[in-house]
Amino acid sequence: MAVLGAAAAGWLLSPGAALAQETVDEDELGPDAGTKRPAGPDDRTGHWLIQGKLGYVAPVGSLATDLPATRVLSGGPAFGANLGLGLSRVTVLELSGAYALLSGADDCSGCSGRSLDLGLGLVYHLAQGIAFDPWISYGAGYRMATLEGTTRIRSVARTFSDAAFHGLDVARLALGGDFFPLPSFGVGVFLAVDAGTFVSRPEGFGQSAYGFFQAGIRLALDPVPRKAAPARAARRTAPPGPPATPRPRPIAGM
Repeated sequence: MAVLGAAAAGWLLSPGAALAQETVDEDELGPDAGTKRPAGPDDRTGHWLIQGKLGYVAPVGSLATDLPATRVLSGGPAFGANLGLGLSRVTVLELSGAYALLSGADDCSGCSGRSLDLGLGLVYHLAQGIAFDPWISYGAGYRMATLEGTTRIRSVARTFSDAAFHGLDVARLALGGDFFPLPSFGVGVFLAVDAGTFVSRPEGFGQSAYGFFQAGIRLALDPVPRKAAPARAARRTAPPGPPATPRPRPIAGM
C-alpha cells in the first residue's frame, strides 16, 4: 500500500498530471475560451441595396401661421423607394424618395394635397448575416407639397389651386426590421417621422414647421448576388504505404 501511495503522489506531481489539470481548467472556462472565431463575411461594404415601400402617411404641424395641417389635410397612401450603398459592415448611405396622396380634412371644403420628398441619410444595421435585420436611420432632405381647396386663414376664406410649398426636412428618422427568407429578398415593416419647415410658400402664408408620420411595409432586394465563400481545401493525407516487413531475429549464438 505504501508503494501504491508513493506512485500516486509521484503521478500527481508529474508534468502529465499538470497538463491534464490545465486542460480541465480550460474546458471549465466555457465556449468562449480558446481561439476566437473569425468574423463572418462582410455582406454590405461596397454593396448596392434597393427597397420599395408602401405605407400610410399623416401630416402634423402647420402649413402656415395659424393654419394647422390637420385642419386642411388628413392622411393618405404613400409609396416610394430607397437606394443604398454599403459603407461598412453595419452602415449604409441611402438615397430615399416618396410620393403621398393626402385627402382633405373635414373643415376644408374640397381640399386635397400631394407631397413629394427626397432625402439622403445613414442607416445603421444592428446585425448582419442572420434572417432578421433590424435597422435605424437618420437623414435630411427636400420636400414639395401642393394644396387644393377652400379653407379659412385668419377668418378669411381662401381658395387654392395647386398652391405649392417647398421645404427642408431637417430631421428624417426611421426604424424597422426586415426578414429575409432568401439571401436576396426580404420583407419588413417600418415607422418614420419627418420634421422640417417650408422656406417657400404661397403669398399670405407665414413661416411654419411641419411634420409627417408614416408607417408601412417594404420589400428589400439585393440585386447583385454575393460571391460564394471559397470552399476549404480538403486535408491532404499521404497514401498508405506497403506494410512494413518484419526484421529477422538474430539467431542465438551468432
